[in-house]
Amino acid sequence: MTEIHSFGVVPVGVIHSPVQSQKEMPALGLDGEIELFPFFAEALEGIQAHSHILVIGWMHRADRTVHRAVPRKISPDLPEKGVFALRSPSRPNPISVTVAALSGVREGRFLDVSFLDLIDKTPVLDIKPYQAGIDCVFSATGPDRSGTIAKITPERCRDDLVREAVGFHGEYCPALAVAVRMMIAATRFMGGDLRREEISCSLGPDPCINDALIGITGARFGTGRLIIPKSWPDPPVYAISGPKVRLEFSIVSIPRETGLVDAAPDEALFLIRTRSE
Repeated sequence: MTEIHSFGVVPVGVIHSPVQSQKEMPALGLDGEIELFPFFAEALEGIQAHSHILVIGWMHRADRTVHRAVPRKISPDLPEKGVFALRSPSRPNPISVTVAALSGVREGRFLDVSFLDLIDKTPVLDIKPYQAGIDCVFSATGPDRSGTIAKITPERCRDDLVREAVGFHGEYCPALAVAVRMMIAATRFMGGDLRREEISCSLGPDPCINDALIGITGARFGTGRLIIPKSWPDPPVYAISGPKVRLEFSIVSIPRETGLVDAAPDEALFLIRTRSE
């Protein structure tokens, strides 16, 4: 048996967040503050050049005795898995890795961030710059999530799609919000995970919608799942295709504000046509 040595780490800072428990944390995280302790302030030099950072935290309220768990925040009906196959905070060493958007540094040691999913008073162990060429693996794959998607709430499904779309596009704009609504419908029609190998994506003329579709489906030219038509019909269509059906979306309108998109019914934003493949 391999000999295991214990070791210690020293927190470099602490999280300030309005959320006091993990159960209250929104799926997309929220705005918060990272206070770096004065002794480590000089280690932040140069961080302002990066739009995103990796925040390594210690989930101080986690149950460290847990080896298997059900991802209850997603759905209590999902099967139990080993914690190393989950993002559960309960685990032998409750280390968290969060990609947060950095909006500013105040007084040399206070970082204003968004998409932060760590609760108030979480100790911060380290901060690293997020580098897309190193940290992003767009071609990464995982298990088919269709069973999970069938059991989660519509709100959680939407939040997951927004995260994937914004992660690729960079912002939550009105056209992206429309695309997310389209992909919610596509998820329902296609029976689950749009990242499955048999799902392909045909793009249209709007770059924001295209970014959202790519981010959500993971479609790439190299796998044959991403298609740009030689020409678009009038009106142009965006399509999601599977083994037996093709969904064609034509845009009706793109409101000027995301709140108006969120409040509008589907038929005010787009029309859907189904075709047998």
